[in-house]
Amino acid sequence: MPVSRYRNRVRVSRAPARLEQGETDLAALASGLGFSDQAHLTRVMRAELGHTPGRVRALLAS
Repeated sequence: MPVSRYRNRVRVSRAPARLEQGETDLAALASGLGFSDQAHLTRVMRAELGHTPGRVRALLAS
């Protein structure tokens, strides 16, 4: 596995917990996890988890 993919997996693995804790600012979440912007976070989450950050938040809320 390339280092960049591993790094993105580690970053994305932290996102659901932050969303569950009530993080609402996706740009701040992306920055806090080390992504360049919200769009980058969204692309990587969709690729790794199959869902966007908004969908993950909705799934955690149900």
